[in-house]
Amino acid sequence: MITELLLAPFMAPVWGFRFLIQQLHDEADAALRDEGRAFAELVNLSMRRTTGQLSEDEYAEQETELLERLSSIRDYRNELLAQADENDWEYDESDEDEYEDDAQYAESDVDDDVDQDEQDDPSIYAELDEGEENR
Repeated sequence: MITELLLAPFMAPVWGFRFLIQQLHDEADAALRDEGRAFAELVNLSMRRTTGQLSEDEYAEQETELLERLSSIRDYRNELLAQADENDWEYDESDEDEYEDDAQYAESDVDDDVDQDEQDDPSIYAELDEGEENR
């Protein structure tokens, strides 16, 4: 810890640069894995071919690359979903008991607050009780 503090003036630029590079990497990875962006590029490619900006050969080559990229994006997404399914926790009845205990605790706190208020100013609750009796 002391070493880190002593080296901080020299290492801070390195740590900052590393952080910046990591952020750029994450952003580039997100852009490559964006299925919507790949679809938009595919539509754009189709429009460029329709308007005559691309030859059939260029279109076929670029379309193949985009379709492969879409396929890899979907495979990656499916892998993540499979991992999430494996890591999902199963329903545990003890969790429900914890929530019931929390609810009972919260109710007792409210009752304690009301009792404390009644001790502070009993006339408020006496008037309420008289009003209920007159009904």
